[in-house]
Formats: sequence, structure tokens, C-alpha cells
Amino acid sequence: MRILIWFLRAVIVVLLLWFAVKNVDSVTLRGYLDYSVTAPLALIVLAFFGGGLLLGLLASLLTIFRLKREVRKLNRALQHKTREDVEHLPPLANKNITNASPNAVLAAAPQSMNPTS
Repeated sequence: MRILIWFLRAVIVVLLLWFAVKNVDSVTLRGYLDYSVTAPLALIVLAFFGGGLLLGLLASLLTIFRLKREVRKLNRALQHKTREDVEHLPPLANKNITNASPNAVLAAAPQSMNPTS
């Protein structure tokens, strides 16, 4: 599988180099207020591709941060919920459950208290 991936990467690089070599002619881009830029076509295409890539990353960062915030909020709620569950359990003989994981606490609880069964 790795060989196939490296082969595809090599093909893409060769195609991009071929495109860059075939499009070395200078192109003039004219903007507002008589502003113009003259550069090779391959460089301009690469610049616009990079700009689009950056805009896409910026747009997805908002979603990523929102989802991370939601995950933190849900983890806090889960921690609070498991602490409440531990507090409601009857005391167990010879068991120290203050630092135990929630799964260990549920496994040590009587079957009538265990919600998984």
C-alpha cells in the first residue's frame, strides 16, 4: 500500500512540474486602481491555490474550535455525572472507591445498583 501511495505522489509531482514547465509565459493580472501584477502563469495558479487552501483552513478552524469546546463541556458533564453516581452508591466493605474509575465502581456495586445489567 505504501508503494502505491508513493507512486501516486510521484505522478502528481511529475504532472505539476510538467504544468509549471509548459506555462512559463508571463501573465498580467489587472486589479482595481490600475494595479497590475506580472508573473508566470504557474506561479499565479500556485498562489491562488495556496490562498484557497488557507481560506478553507480558516473556515474549518471555527468548526474545529466549536467542536473542541463542546467535547470539553461534555467531558465535564460526564465527570460530574460519574461523581454523582459514586456518591449515591452504598458504602462497600473493604473497598476504597475515592480514586477508582467509574467502571471499577460500577463493577464493585451490587447488581441492583448497576445500570448496565
